[in-house]
Amino acid sequence: MMRWWPNSLFGKLLTAQIANIVFLAVVLPIILSHTLAATADSFVAGRLSHMATLVAGHGDATQEELDRLTRAFPAQHTGRSFALFDAGGRILARSVSPLPGGVGTPPHTTPPGKGETFTRQGQFDVLSRPIFRDGKFAGRVVVAQDRTVPDEIVDDVVDDFLRRFLWVLPVMLLASLALSLIVLLRVTGNFRRAASQADAIGLARLDARIDEARLPNEATPLVRATNRAIDRLEAGYHAQGEFVGNVAHELRTPLALLSLHTEQLPVSPQRDQLQADIEKANHVVRQLMELAAIDRLHPECRAIQPIEVAREVVETMVPIVYRSGHSIALETPETVPPPVQAVRELLVIALTNIVDNAVRHTPPGCSITVIVESEGSLVVEDDGPGIEIDAGAVGVRRFRRGDAARTDSAGLGISIVERIMRVCGGTLEVSRAASGGARLRLRMVPVNSREGA
Repeated sequence: MMRWWPNSLFGKLLTAQIANIVFLAVVLPIILSHTLAATADSFVAGRLSHMATLVAGHGDATQEELDRLTRAFPAQHTGRSFALFDAGGRILARSVSPLPGGVGTPPHTTPPGKGETFTRQGQFDVLSRPIFRDGKFAGRVVVAQDRTVPDEIVDDVVDDFLRRFLWVLPVMLLASLALSLIVLLRVTGNFRRAASQADAIGLARLDARIDEARLPNEATPLVRATNRAIDRLEAGYHAQGEFVGNVAHELRTPLALLSLHTEQLPVSPQRDQLQADIEKANHVVRQLMELAAIDRLHPECRAIQPIEVAREVVETMVPIVYRSGHSIALETPETVPPPVQAVRELLVIALTNIVDNAVRHTPPGCSITVIVESEGSLVVEDDGPGIEIDAGAVGVRRFRRGDAARTDSAGLGISIVERIMRVCGGTLEVSRAASGGARLRLRMVPVNSREGA
């Protein structure tokens, strides 16, 4: 690969355009100058040939007629001069202004068979034509044109045109380059927009596609193939979510029966452990169903009031919290916060998961506080051991409580919350509370801010 050849499409087109302009700037004036000079020579040769025809018609004229011919072409007659020779090279007639020195070849030294010739000798254009009578060489007429005579405008026109053209050419080439740059910028701008559209496609926007309307025809097959691939991925993703939901739903009945049969067993440590394991399995099944709900409800985001969601979750979780030996409180701002953009059902699942996670993975006696902030964000704080974030692969975060290397579903529950927030266009912020416990914040976008954006 040549080092000077750029890798980008924009660079390649721009480099090719600049090379083309440089080539035209050098070659075009040469070609044009040569064409104009050839045109001027043809024009002058045509006029001289016409004049030679007139003069050759007097080859057998009387002396009186030749004198009249001489007087018909004075010296100032557009810079032209002529001479009429007989077969022996003697001048029969000539213009008042003789042919310039060295111009014209004596007829006796020129092969009689040679036809009409047109040459440029210094500042003169010279045309020489043989005269034949009855198939025999009878003489020659030589006509010359001085291009420096003011009345002769051909060279002046050519020179003036070239001077003007040499000024116009750079302007035209720069205009061509500017037009090419505008076209290239528009095309590459459309490619950048398409790239932004492709970059926006993710779990939160599986329904988005790349718009092919503004792209060149050459890019259409690639865009269509990419959109079809995303269609297949979306269909597979939803099919997988539906499968997970169906499996989780099918597991609920046997787990419920297993829990019922376990309760009929005699009281023993083994029965208590078995019931705890069954409850953990039920909890995982519920979370799997919540994952399926994310796919089912996406992306129906609407304006909701965060205080209503917080009250609903706290009222629902109060019995579970108190039965586990914890306490829960709800704090709301003095003024009603603005509505936020979210899926209500998913936001309820997310907040419930956070509270349930705090109940399950903090020691008995811990307090849980649900806070509604003035801009609409929802915060859950506890005074337990806190949450640690393990760095994993790029784009993947693993959560665990600070008092355990692993938990059964603490990380899964918070990962579900994080995924829900992506669907709703918000973010999950995990930090440490002032009490040392966990502080999880559901930051959502107020409806007014989303509309203004």
